[in-house]
Amino acid sequence: MTASLDYLVLLFGATAGAHGRKLGSDEKELVLLLWQVVDLANEKAGKVHKVFVKPNNLELTEQYTEHTGITVETLSTAEPLDQVLEQFNRSVNNELNIGVGASFCLCTGSQLLIRQVFHPESSNKNVMLPECFYSFFDLQKEFKKCCPDAPDLHELDLSIMAERILCQIFFLLALGEGSGLSIFPR
Repeated sequence: MTASLDYLVLLFGATAGAHGRKLGSDEKELVLLLWQVVDLANEKAGKVHKVFVKPNNLELTEQYTEHTGITVETLSTAEPLDQVLEQFNRSVNNELNIGVGASFCLCTGSQLLIRQVFHPESSNKNVMLPECFYSFFDLQKEFKKCCPDAPDLHELDLSIMAERILCQIFFLLALGEGSGLSIFPR
């Protein structure tokens, strides 16, 4: 995606199973969706939205509950995927100040959430994904373009990317060249 964007919608999700580099590999259902709208033109980040998703299969391991804090009770009162996607779509559209020609794109930590969780699960449940789920920024891929000497994509995660960026910022600040640094592109 090369067009100039007005907004990014940061998207994170968790399933009832594998996470990290194995997200979606065990075909477990989505149980948590988080998103945040970022206004690139005005350099403002919106509210973080957190919504639990009721899976068809309400089984969670004890280890999973201990690790995430997500319980069967929490999920049993959550909305199903189709209703959560409607809520997501309404929320994003309400939060964006979209005028003529304004645009936004989803931004994920990797392609796994979209390609290995959302697409298969929505297909299995006969749920229509909003159009924005078909074109997105993959932070790992974009990071690798900017930093070709970074670890391979299968080794790259958000903590490694953040550490690398912070090291570069501290280096520039130490050289006295980082006075106008911004996390937003100019």
